[in-house]
Amino acid sequence: MTVGDLVQALEGEVVCGEEHLGRAVNAFAASDLLSDVLAFEKQDYALLTGLTNAQIVRTADITGASCIVIVRNKQPQPAAVALAQASGIPIIMARCTMFEACALLSRLAEPHHDAVPRTSNPSGT
Repeated sequence: MTVGDLVQALEGEVVCGEEHLGRAVNAFAASDLLSDVLAFEKQDYALLTGLTNAQIVRTADITGASCIVIVRNKQPQPAAVALAQASGIPIIMARCTMFEACALLSRLAEPHHDAVPRTSNPSGT
């Protein structure tokens, strides 16, 4: 999946970083708690958040995020947009909630997810 695919799937609006829509997205992190994001050990991931300040861009930059998705149609602060442009990190605004975005992206990331029966018993019996 690419950042552009993510924009299309979420029906998002690219705030900045259109020139980076071809970047790979191999994982997702969804959090408003920056310490959790800092502990995330993936590269080339999409960071989903409700935060709109410049600190989220700094966190995305040092952790190797491909893009930032701001949920609930929140507007990023001007300082965040300026920093994202300088850092080359796309910011995408999505109208959906964090839960809705996670559910949609989970289905897209695992296309055969529904083919696997789910049980509450780990042994499958």
